[in-house]
Amino acid sequence: MAAKKEDRQILFTRGYHAAILLPTGDFVVETFESAGDLATRLKELIDRDVSVYCFSGDRLQISKPPYRYLMTPDENIALYAVPETPEPDDTGYLGVDPAHLEDPAPLQTPPAQITQPDEFFSDDTNEIRNIFDDALPDPDA
Repeated sequence: MAAKKEDRQILFTRGYHAAILLPTGDFVVETFESAGDLATRLKELIDRDVSVYCFSGDRLQISKPPYRYLMTPDENIALYAVPETPEPDDTGYLGVDPAHLEDPAPLQTPPAQITQPDEFFSDDTNEIRNIFDDALPDPDA
């Protein structure tokens, strides 16, 4: 029996979210009730070695194995394929299928990019400059 849409809403977290990429390559998602709460957290992360991606709306869940679903407020969407014609297994073995034991491919995250020249690191021509240009004497002078 399928749950009513109102009942399914409790499975989802509506709010403001920060996906935080840590220097280890791991990430966490933190959820906040208001944009102000999210902003407070972002202020705490300034000058930290992290990348943060913010969004608002429903944070969706993925179901537990062995049959994974993307769980939305409206429906569950299967993340697996059911073969049209099942293939018989003559071994009768019901243990863990070694094909499913492989580690997933590592996530490839793009490096951080500067979209606008930063005045601390660039001059009037928007050329990147060495941050020590103004602090150290020119050895060729």
